[in-house]
Amino acid sequence: MTDEHKEKANMVAHVAIIPDGNRRWAKEKGLPTLEGHRKGAENFELLLNAAREMGIQYFSSWAFSTENWKRSKEENEYLFELARNFTKNYKQKFIKEKVRFLHLGRRDRLPADVVKTLVEMEEETKDFDTGFTVCLGMDYGGHDELLRTINKMASQGIEFTEENIEKNLDTRGVPAPDLIIRTSGEQRLSGFMSWQSAYSEFYFPKTYFPDFGPEKLKEAVWDFMSRDRRFGGDTGKK
Repeated sequence: MTDEHKEKANMVAHVAIIPDGNRRWAKEKGLPTLEGHRKGAENFELLLNAAREMGIQYFSSWAFSTENWKRSKEENEYLFELARNFTKNYKQKFIKEKVRFLHLGRRDRLPADVVKTLVEMEEETKDFDTGFTVCLGMDYGGHDELLRTINKMASQGIEFTEENIEKNLDTRGVPAPDLIIRTSGEQRLSGFMSWQSAYSEFYFPKTYFPDFGPEKLKEAVWDFMSRDRRFGGDTGKK
């Protein structure tokens, strides 16, 4: 990674990715669906390391949505097993390297052991402030997040202001994503970070997620850096 790459990446605080296309990747290669998810999980780890090397401070990904329960039990169980493997492999690594971890999503429907490890990782890394935070969406949906947030605030008598809503979202303490990437060519967010994405820039590569490696991530960041973000105003650029 060149210093120029790092300088560019440092201007992108938060990158979020919707890892789409695992199943289509497997189908086109004549492989089982589960192999697509396995390859996607393997690629996620590569991107995680690449994002940190690039100087990106926050890296978010959507591992399991609130709509994924509609898929087969076999497929979902395999996704949960991938989550188990991830927490097993990365818990001590995150603690050693002082990486903050944050779980996004519901905790009442996932397997108890998966929730336990996610919560443990979150609790044991919550005080780390060394410049890299990983957010993982498990049983996450943007609309569901807003509903849970509203219900929580109402039950506690918290005034409904933008600031208070942001303090009670799953992403509390994490800035809104600068760049949201959805792989596979689909050009929609499907409810991902509904509140947080108001001023995010979007990048929709046609590449399926298992093939969206570190070099593709760099391309996305460079594309982002070429844009003129106005946030509803005027930057003055001509």
